[in-house]
Amino acid sequence: MKKLNLLLGFIISITLINCSTKEEQDREKEVVFTIYEETGFGGAILSTYLTEPLLFSESDNEKIRNLTNILVEGLVDFNYERGYRYTFKAKKIWMSEPPQDASDIKYILSELLLKEKVITEDKEEEMTLFVASETIKFIPRYRKEYEAEDESAPNIYDALRVKEVGKDSWMALVDIEDFNYKSGWEYEIRVKKVTQAEPYSVKYVLLDIVSKKEKI
Repeated sequence: MKKLNLLLGFIISITLINCSTKEEQDREKEVVFTIYEETGFGGAILSTYLTEPLLFSESDNEKIRNLTNILVEGLVDFNYERGYRYTFKAKKIWMSEPPQDASDIKYILSELLLKEKVITEDKEEEMTLFVASETIKFIPRYRKEYEAEDESAPNIYDALRVKEVGKDSWMALVDIEDFNYKSGWEYEIRVKKVTQAEPYSVKYVLLDIVSKKEKI
């Protein structure tokens, strides 16, 4: 009887292990994966630099977020253009052994379903920005917007560290037109954000300095 119990226990253990392994391998599903018409601001884990990652969402999680520290297969030949929204058929996979510096979810893009021009008109909007007392290192995705055609242009810029008042997300702005920034001072400013549809570009223009305070 003792041997029989041991044998049954062994068989049950093997069955549970196999089921667990199968469950991990089968943790995948088909989703619709969307890449948005404008880029965001963010950085890699433990990085003190900001860059301009793509923004994405998917049908299983419709929150728009930065495409950073997430593995995505199928983007090698993808020619992204700002102003356009891209919709892909994709496979979402929960990895049983993810890399230490990445999410445990990865995506495999299998088919481009739609490329749609969604920024079709120029627009302007006013907003209030908080400007931090120190600049931040910034690696732009589109260098030519800062140094036209100059291959010797720096890869890294000292950018203004700003965020819209009432929001948590930080941005890196190389320039705000007509704004004379002084390091060591915090500012609250009114600006006009100007978005040009064709070719796509964004600039910020100072309207008014609401307040400024020296950071001690």
